[in-house]
Amino acid sequence: MVISMRVAVRRTGLSDRQVRTCIERGLVVEPISANDLRELRRIRRLRELGVNWAGIEIILNMRRRMRAMQDGWIRPQYAGRWAGWSAPDGLWRRQLPWKPDGD
Repeated sequence: MVISMRVAVRRTGLSDRQVRTCIERGLVVEPISANDLRELRRIRRLRELGVNWAGIEIILNMRRRMRAMQDGWIRPQYAGRWAGWSAPDGLWRRQLPWKPDGD
């Protein structure tokens, strides 16, 4: 679904100039989509908190990187896989300076 600039301004609470700035800085792309509206709302909230444009770029890029890491590592974990990683033998066994009585 493609969203016009006017609708984006109305739905996000940002000004026309602020939405244009977001597009120019690459924070969202044109044509604007529903996902871009969510990003614009995050940007509005960060602006309300006093974060400058450079800080917003850093925060959103870190958020995207964290999301990519979650998609690559956490979801395979839930599927019962650890993304091809396996622990070396005895890694989780407690290493004691003596032999336990049970052995």
